[in-house]
Amino acid sequence: MSPAPNGEASQQSGTDDPAPLAGVRVVEMSMYVQGPVCGLTLASLGADVIKIEQVGQEDVMRGFSSLFGVTLDDRGKEWIYASLNRNKRSLALDVTSEAGRPVFERLIEQADVFISNMRESALAKHGADPETLHRINPRLVYARGAGFGIRGPLADDPCQDTVGMAYGGFMDATANGDTPNYPPGSMSDVLTGTTMASGVMAGLVKRGITGKGCVVGTSQVQSLLWLQLQGVGLAATTGQRMERFAPDATTNPLFTVYPTSNGWLAIACLRADHWRALAAAMGLDWMLEDTRFARFGDLIRNRDEFRPLFTEHLATNTTDHWWQILRSAGIWSSPVRRLEELAADEHVLANEYLVTYDDGFVGPPAPFEIDGYRGARGLAAEYSEHTDEILAELGYSEDEIVMLRADSAIW
Repeated sequence: MSPAPNGEASQQSGTDDPAPLAGVRVVEMSMYVQGPVCGLTLASLGADVIKIEQVGQEDVMRGFSSLFGVTLDDRGKEWIYASLNRNKRSLALDVTSEAGRPVFERLIEQADVFISNMRESALAKHGADPETLHRINPRLVYARGAGFGIRGPLADDPCQDTVGMAYGGFMDATANGDTPNYPPGSMSDVLTGTTMASGVMAGLVKRGITGKGCVVGTSQVQSLLWLQLQGVGLAATTGQRMERFAPDATTNPLFTVYPTSNGWLAIACLRADHWRALAAAMGLDWMLEDTRFARFGDLIRNRDEFRPLFTEHLATNTTDHWWQILRSAGIWSSPVRRLEELAADEHVLANEYLVTYDDGFVGPPAPFEIDGYRGARGLAAEYSEHTDEILAELGYSEDEIVMLRADSAIW
């Protein structure tokens, strides 16, 4: 079994059982967001993820000075790197140098998984293409995250989150008009990195059955089409698209959001019994006697007359007041939470969907839980923090490590 990465990384709450991926060693050679999120996901489940950084050149995400309009000070720079690379160990290694290549090959020999979001041409240049690594370790699960696709005419084109969202239709799907919308937060990269990690876990299962390594992969476009499987499938199959969301223009006036006296409330009434229960709970029984709104179909047909009446009624009290009433009636509903509210939300905290780490940063510890395991709680490594430690595990002596550093193969 591999040692717990970065000291406290294996500590988590909710269960005393070993982490689900304890003993799985992952070698990560990636950049920016997509590949690191794959490693982050696997590390959050207890895998020993060794992140390779270039000799004398820190990962690019350690030096970002701004993010989606937010200027980052030194503390902010630490946060952005930690948000993507928590629970990993850092190895500074020149994988192409004469002295460094044998280290890389020994690392691959002892690894279970290799992950990268580098382009195919770059991987070949670094001697990290699937064929080369499988000659070194036939049992390796090789995972690659791409932009436009794993194959095809755009396979080796540069692509990142903005471009992926544009090409994959997500900017169109999330727009409330013909002007594209770009939600901040590298959502496409986060999604693709997570689905890439799912591919890794499927690959490990397959290896357990066949005894052989395999190649798994995904791309931003593939992940985004999966996310939009209903919308894009409907458009491709019928030539029609789902209506764009505008709060005051939905076909069903009870499948939208409404302002209250102090915020917004989301409601999803989809059936006739939903409407009757909502009307009774909210003191709107008189509407059930009005021929315009008596039946659910009537309400939808007369939505332009219903909306102002319902809006006026909701404005008489708070979001929480109406939410508790609708909850008690079994109606699908929720406050529209602001991002800054979530870290103090009692439901989020009860499930440990967001936790405060020892470095003071707040974030989700894992994308799901397994048998009560809710994610590793370790910190992000300093640049090259574990180089000597990892080399010692690979069998290098102190003198050999000194020579590798003198040859600039490691940092």
